[in-house]
Parts: sequence; C-alpha cells; structure tokens
Amino acid sequence: MALVKICGIKTLEEASTVCALDVDFIGLIFAKSKRRVELNLARQIAKFAHSKGKKVVGVFAEQSECEVMEICQFAGLDVAQVHGAVSENLYVNLKDMGLEIWQVFSVKDSLPEVDFKHFDMALFDCKGENAGGNGTSFEWEILKDTKFKFGMAGGIGEHNIKEALKFKPYLVDINSKVEDENGIKDAQKIERILKIIGEVEDEQ
Repeated sequence: MALVKICGIKTLEEASTVCALDVDFIGLIFAKSKRRVELNLARQIAKFAHSKGKKVVGVFAEQSECEVMEICQFAGLDVAQVHGAVSENLYVNLKDMGLEIWQVFSVKDSLPEVDFKHFDMALFDCKGENAGGNGTSFEWEILKDTKFKFGMAGGIGEHNIKEALKFKPYLVDINSKVEDENGIKDAQKIERILKIIGEVEDEQ
C-alpha cells in the first residue's frame, strides 16, 4: 500500500488534526511558500508528530547545504525533501544524521534520468511556479513503466487518488487538495482519501 504524506502543515493545531489520522509522514515547508513554517514552531510540531508515531519531512528549495543541515538537526527531521540536485556532501552529511533524502523532480510529460546516487527516493511533482503546493498534476502516464521507488505529488486529491495508485507509487504526497476554503487541513477530506486507498488495497 502506498505510504501517505500530508504536506504543508503550518500550526500545532493542524499537526494534531493530521497526526490523529492513519498517515505516515507530515511535511513542513521551509522553502518560499505561503505554507512556510517558522523554525521554532517546526521543532515543536516535529516533537509532537514523533510522539504520535509519525515521521517528519522538511521541504527545501534554494537553501544552502549548511542551512538544510542546520534546519534538519534543529527541528529533528526524519527526511529531507530537496528540490534540485543533491550533492555528495549533502547526502553524506544528512545520512550521518540519520535522515532519508528524497529528491524532487519537477516534470510535465517526460521523466529525467534518475540515478539514485545521492538520494533514497525520487519524488515526481508537476512543474509550477512554486517548489510544490501548486495543486496541479503532471502526465502520470509517464510513470507506467517505472521500476524504481518513487513518490507522486501535485494535485492529488479524492477525485484522482484511485488513478494515481494505478502507477504503484511508494508514496503519495498530498497538500492543497485536502485543505478547506481557509487553507487549513481538513480531516474529513484526508479520511476520504485514506478510505479510497484502503479500498484499492483490498481489491489487489
């Protein structure tokens, strides 16, 4: 069954809502975004999420390698999700800290070369203005013959999660499609997606 990450957690209240559900990861955005979270708050959220048995992912874009490492250590993250190439230096240092590394590939209608030299999972997201959280999907058909471990992000919600699961991703990364009109994560929307994932699993 695909693992589930709910990204763009901004407050302890949101973290409490999401961590009460059967999700695997929560995502904290440190890149430029309307969902960007302040560092001290991120540390509090990560501590809370860990107490509920969830893993915490930090989303990075355009930060220096030193910044990425400092944030991961200070906030107590489990995974670094990096937009752009991951250097050997960053990979080795994050691994020494016990983190997984997910490299984000922004795609539209073709897949790039993926070598897994300096990351543990490839996460495919739709090309957009921001580093994630754009709410749009890429051409999922490009994943149909993919044999390696990958995650899917970009516009995934209740309306298309069943279609996404046909491509057998290791992880689905969900953000804007489970927010209410005020941009707050909605437990009922997440629960409906989890229900569909469970139903698909039962059919296989």
